[in-house]
Amino acid sequence: MLTCSQCGTPYKFGDTVCSKCGRVLLDTRSSTIALQVDPTLLRLRRDHVKTGGALHPEKSVTLLIRGMAERFIFEDGTEVILGRTDLMVAEPGHFDMTPYGGHDRGVSRNHALLRFTDDAITITDLSSSNGTFINTQRLPPTTPQQIKHGDEIMLGSLSMIIKFE
Repeated sequence: MLTCSQCGTPYKFGDTVCSKCGRVLLDTRSSTIALQVDPTLLRLRRDHVKTGGALHPEKSVTLLIRGMAERFIFEDGTEVILGRTDLMVAEPGHFDMTPYGGHDRGVSRNHALLRFTDDAITITDLSSSNGTFINTQRLPPTTPQQIKHGDEIMLGSLSMIIKFE
């Protein structure tokens, strides 16, 4: 049985608004909704931990996706999941590929993981349905692969170029 997440009132499949509280009802099994997120809010940082008076090293990474640039600042230990966002379970550290055609191009909800450790950025396929590729080479699932400036990354058939600054 379906119930409103705000007030708990039961509703039927296909209802769009709760009859008791007026909350918009979204069923993620039957629809996908694209969210537009301000890229400046995507500055992904861990808590600043000082070691000997210096901050952890950081790296600026730009993903060029279908003519648009998305910039990230990574500190050592930062992780970002590339995939499609589930509105009911929105998580920090998850970058939504839906606005770039991710759904139509075979991007899974949790497709790949970008990680910055030891002054290197790696990408790991998270056992996605349509695979992750670096320069046309398919990655084995759950095995981190280092990426370099200018590499072409494909999630399913969604292509992007990675640039380091």
